[in-house]
Amino acid sequence: MTRPNFRLQKVKHTLAKVNALASEMRGMSDEELKHQTVLLKKELANGKTVDDILPQAFATIREADYRILGMFPYDVQVMGAIVLNQGNIAEMKTGEGKTLTATMPLYLNALTGKGAMLLTPNGYLAQRDKEQLQPVYEWLGLTVSLGFETDDQEKKTTPAIKRSWYNADITYTTASSLAFDYLFNNLATRREDQYLRPFNYVIIDEVDAILLDEATSPFVVSSRPTVQSNLYGLADEFVHTLHPKIDYKLNEDQDAVWLTLHGIRQAQRFFRVPDLFVSETREIYRHIALALRAHFIMKNGHDYLVSEGEVVLLDEANGRLKRGVKVNTGLHQAIEAKEHVDLTPNQQVAASITFPSLFGLFNKISGMSGTAKNDEHEFFEVYKMRVIQIPTRKPVIRRDYPEEIYVTTRQKLIHALDEAIELHQAGRPILLVAGSVENSEIISELLLDRGIPHNVLNAFNAAREAAIVKDAGQKGAVTVATNMAGRGTDIKLGTGVKELGGLAVIGTEMLPTRVKLQLAGRAGRQGDPGSSKFYISLEDSYLAQNSTKRFKNYYRRLQRRSTNKRLKSPRLKMSITMLKDRVAANQQMSRSNVNKNEAALKIQRRNLYQQRDQLMDNPHLEKVVGKWLHRGIALYLATKPQWNAHELQRLMNQHFTYEIVKLPTGLEYTTANLQTYLEQFCQTTLKKHAKVLINNQQLNQFYRTALLNALDSSWMDQMDYLSKLTTRVQPWGNTQRNPNFLYQEKAYQAFEKMFDHAAQKTVDNLMLSTISLDDDNNLVVHFN
Repeated sequence: MTRPNFRLQKVKHTLAKVNALASEMRGMSDEELKHQTVLLKKELANGKTVDDILPQAFATIREADYRILGMFPYDVQVMGAIVLNQGNIAEMKTGEGKTLTATMPLYLNALTGKGAMLLTPNGYLAQRDKEQLQPVYEWLGLTVSLGFETDDQEKKTTPAIKRSWYNADITYTTASSLAFDYLFNNLATRREDQYLRPFNYVIIDEVDAILLDEATSPFVVSSRPTVQSNLYGLADEFVHTLHPKIDYKLNEDQDAVWLTLHGIRQAQRFFRVPDLFVSETREIYRHIALALRAHFIMKNGHDYLVSEGEVVLLDEANGRLKRGVKVNTGLHQAIEAKEHVDLTPNQQVAASITFPSLFGLFNKISGMSGTAKNDEHEFFEVYKMRVIQIPTRKPVIRRDYPEEIYVTTRQKLIHALDEAIELHQAGRPILLVAGSVENSEIISELLLDRGIPHNVLNAFNAAREAAIVKDAGQKGAVTVATNMAGRGTDIKLGTGVKELGGLAVIGTEMLPTRVKLQLAGRAGRQGDPGSSKFYISLEDSYLAQNSTKRFKNYYRRLQRRSTNKRLKSPRLKMSITMLKDRVAANQQMSRSNVNKNEAALKIQRRNLYQQRDQLMDNPHLEKVVGKWLHRGIALYLATKPQWNAHELQRLMNQHFTYEIVKLPTGLEYTTANLQTYLEQFCQTTLKKHAKVLINNQQLNQFYRTALLNALDSSWMDQMDYLSKLTTRVQPWGNTQRNPNFLYQEKAYQAFEKMFDHAAQKTVDNLMLSTISLDDDNNLVVHFN
């Protein structure tokens, strides 16, 4: 028996235990069934594990689902739930009922009292699932919440409200909401402003989208604005003068673009500098690298849109707009310079985290998807999660036709639209999939020219997604959509559509294998009939960006022949398959490199947050303040080998006091003597501060505020340095040194220096701040 079959057999063995309890649960009264929650919690309190009580718990909520919702989870749904409780990924096809499946492991793990979460890719799905299933959980005595604001709530959400969200037994939210809440929670300066408890158990819906497609995009909380560089415009102007292959080289397989030696010489002439790779010109090179990426890697209509004079990012995996999200490290401003729109202010990063780091904080993670098997190796390597395919309840009878390949985009679209019109005339609903927003608009215009009524679902009208999808399975419906149609609300067939052959998915672009499977899976749900067929051309952007030189020469030969016929060469199909595999491998390598860099940041972030927690929990910070003052003073004194009265006076006016201090007669200007003198001066100043305050609690609050501000300010500088370091390590890849090793080495060195800066900032905060009490005797601190 193979390992995957063995794992599935173990799942079926557990399923049998759950099924054996079904008749017992059915015979219970409502009160007896509700009381199972109390009994199961007692079992856990007495030492049993969640695995020990799984059969009883699953059987309990399975029956509750039936009594409250009228839906009794099928065996395949229970199997999916068992996999989720194991901390693995359940691959369940579209329409197999993942929403109901999740109720079982959520209920089971919530019984521990430590909380359970379900994360969805968007707020609509989280709110829908929470509202549908809340009656079941509450009937069984558990609390449930939605972990973000809805449109009908006020925009100002207090920490107390958020605490109630995350203290609920079960929380439905989005992955991005949780990421931002985690960051803001760890920027709080008072315990009462924090709202998260330790993470316990999570189910990630569409797990491949979140843990793979979005794995390299950090969530960033920005703070103070930094000085805007005028190099963005100059670098953009310079890049316009470059010639491909002569001045720069592009490797779109690896998402990389760099200057050649000729290009470097061009840059040195343009910016009038003798060397582009010394510390004085480091920022010039960084802005050139950003401009190169903006022009040759980031594509309008694919990676972003320009909407109302603003650059708005597009989610590559699903085609949705990512409003409010900016590319960090200055790339967003480089794109804005390219598109000639107003540059947004550079914001200093206050905190950031990626999904791999965020989910590493949970005791147990699991996930659901219809298309995870292709990436099972990466899921296990990075997250230690197995992918287990759950059988469908009914056989899949959807017909997936072979791809049709043409030379040009025009030929491809003609044949795809001919197919769509023929099926439309037969009354079948059609989902026409475009590879980008721009292409979806082109297809829409072509359909209008042929008099075909249709709906368009792309980033511009995502707000109408639910309404459009609701009608997409009706007889004669035609829906033009980007990749965003591949996930989310199921497309249910209207009356009489099954008899006509079900939903027809027609793709008009070459897509990664996983995205193609997602789109094909929109048809043929729950044993319904349906079909999928993809029309591609050698001009498709995916192929053009990733093909080899040999493949491009083959395309040019075919182009000269001007053939309108479908290309049927087995070698061509094999080449395309190999190309997709190569691109997927490169993307995995890119994610791996980001994860390696993030590993260094993860350690630093954990260390910083632990120190912040210690400061917030310590009611007596006098000793801590003494240590930080000692360190900060020593660092200031180490800036000069020798001191005199004039230099000491200047140091004190910069960092210790704004007043002219009369230095003691006979003061010896040795480092040791000055260390003692300045520490005594600090203690005298702190005693003056204490006289303004009511009690020691307020003094401790002042100490805490000053220390946290120093740490946070230094961490912001560290984050800024690391974001720039990511850009600067690219040229090191052409040397004999490993860029990942160099990044981690330099990141560690900078982290050590960060605490030196924090100690010096602590001196400034404690000595130069202004403190007072407001009308309610609350402490008010102004740092200078």
